Amino acid sequence: MALNSFGFSTFIRVIDIKNLRIQERKSNCSFCGKKSLIFRKHSGQLLCADCFQISFEKIIAKTISKYNMLDPSDKIIVGLSGGKDSITLLYNLIKIQKGVHESNPIIALTIDEGIKGYRENSIEIAKKFCKKYNIEYKILSFKERFGLTLNEIIKIKKKQPDYKYACNYCATIRRRLLNDGARELGGTVLAMGHNLTDVAETFLMNVLYKRLHLIGSQFILKDENKDLRTYYIKKITPFFKLPEEEILIYAKTKKFDYYSPHCPYREVDPIIRRRVLEFIQSCKRYSPEIEFNLLNGFLEISEIIYNHYGKEKYCSCNICGYPTGIAKICTYCNLKKELNV
Repeated sequence: MALNSFGFSTFIRVIDIKNLRIQERKSNCSFCGKKSLIFRKHSGQLLCADCFQISFEKIIAKTISKYNMLDPSDKIIVGLSGGKDSITLLYNLIKIQKGVHESNPIIALTIDEGIKGYRENSIEIAKKFCKKYNIEYKILSFKERFGLTLNEIIKIKKKQPDYKYACNYCATIRRRLLNDGARELGGTVLAMGHNLTDVAETFLMNVLYKRLHLIGSQFILKDENKDLRTYYIKKITPFFKLPEEEILIYAKTKKFDYYSPHCPYREVDPIIRRRVLEFIQSCKRYSPEIEFNLLNGFLEISEIIYNHYGKEKYCSCNICGYPTGIAKICTYCNLKKELNV
């Protein structure tokens, strides 16, 4: 396949498998009439690079506005991994903040799990990006805050009969450190780069495991629980209406430097999340709108479940005080107890 003007030789092959692809034939942009570069299968639109970027940024702005994600006075903390999603999110929030009078400076926060040969590479990219845009950058490590790196945790847990794969332990600690770090930095909002593909994947997983309480608790427009806000910072996901492949295209057309390899544990552990993602991707080959259908289903069903069950009741962790459902000890503190840290 010929190399196009952006130099996307490998990129073109990826997009051909997905649901946007680089146009090889002569066709015009649906908006400006220039030669198109991208075809959005789910909408039937042909787009040149400029119109694609404009459309992409408009979707972000509309999502933030419709769901009241940001206030002019907010101090935004961005969860920055160094991957395409978080780099693209930080860039767009920087653009948005420039148009807000006397806005608070954005701070980027990375969680270092201690995965050798992986996280240090993405941190280097994140540092360079923040330096280029004059963004304050902070790193919190598993070792410093939890007492063990993820590699050390897995080494211990693999010897035990209740081993649950790396992602389970990583997610528990990452969520806590992101929340604690954002609060310590004085943030009012924690922005995450979760995209439409992530939302569809998580929703389908929760359906498969009948996690109705989780679906209800994720209702986007639910009433704010002031008791929970004491512990948890407000989280926003401005990309939840953007498919992963569109973020990839945007990052490529903007020529961002980002870290592309997946976590090595995700590659080796037979986690159900990866299988669910593969299933969704296979469905998209025949029904390009499948992720949007899953999103709309999630939005409707989460509201129904939330209104049916009402506000959840919470207990407080006997160790850290964080809300913990019906358990006496939260999963974070329970993991610390199991590992004797």
